[in-house]
Amino acid sequence: MERIRRNKKAVLCFLLPGFLLYTVLLMVPIGGSLVMSFFKWNGIKNVPMVFVGINNFKAVITDAMFWHSIKNIMWFMVLTLCTQLPIGLLLAVMLSERFRGYRFFKFAYFVPQVLSTTVIGLLWYFILMPTGVLNTMLQGIGLGSLVKSWLVDKNTAMTTIILVNAWCGIGFHMTVSYAAISGIPDDVVEAAKLDGAVGLKKVFQIIIPMIWESIISSIVVIVTAVLKTFDLVYVMTEGGPNGLTDVPSTLLYKEAFRYNDFGKASVIGVYIFILSIIFTVISLRITKRERLEY
Repeated sequence: MERIRRNKKAVLCFLLPGFLLYTVLLMVPIGGSLVMSFFKWNGIKNVPMVFVGINNFKAVITDAMFWHSIKNIMWFMVLTLCTQLPIGLLLAVMLSERFRGYRFFKFAYFVPQVLSTTVIGLLWYFILMPTGVLNTMLQGIGLGSLVKSWLVDKNTAMTTIILVNAWCGIGFHMTVSYAAISGIPDDVVEAAKLDGAVGLKKVFQIIIPMIWESIISSIVVIVTAVLKTFDLVYVMTEGGPNGLTDVPSTLLYKEAFRYNDFGKASVIGVYIFILSIIFTVISLRITKRERLEY
């Protein structure tokens, strides 16, 4: 094995297939979107592409709907970070105690992660619609004053979608944290208990510092996943009503396939790509700390 590692040609042969796939499936489309962002084109094969320079970039950056979608995605990111990660970590800590029946709960919490997003979106749409299960239940228990049009009301629509998304993703971050906690040596935990690190002290002084690498990974996953959120929003509201719940990816879809403006759609894609890089770098810088050894 060591001989193969020292052989640069062998290493290159192993890396080449993955690099080719990465280039063809990711880098080429990104490059194509960047080129198309300087043209006006309606997506029809025989219609020529018209070069418009940076006009598409100006049109998008001065569009109020684009900035509204940015505002939505920022709120999406903040609320997702404040729900998925802490709740997933809390569940992982609880499950790491391995109480009776913990395997069932581990499975139950992870189930939403393996379901299709379309299925989840439709499920919650029928629960949250004005005549859905939630409002019917609230009326049935005498809380009719709390009944709302959850996916239409401007005060609840975006937050409701974000919370549904959090429900979907908690299982993933719980599993990542649980795996990291399981890797902490038992003698470290026992020594901490002898020093009085129990309960919240154990979580903040032992568990979190020792699984910090997995927490950073979860933060990066959340940031990048949120910025490309599309399917759940589209299934539940299609970005409506009147663009109220639009995020950059649904705006991109509308520009391309509803308004047939692939140039502006490509510009939005470029902006999403830039935002992904910026927020990933920021999150890595903020969470940077020395790795604990044990």
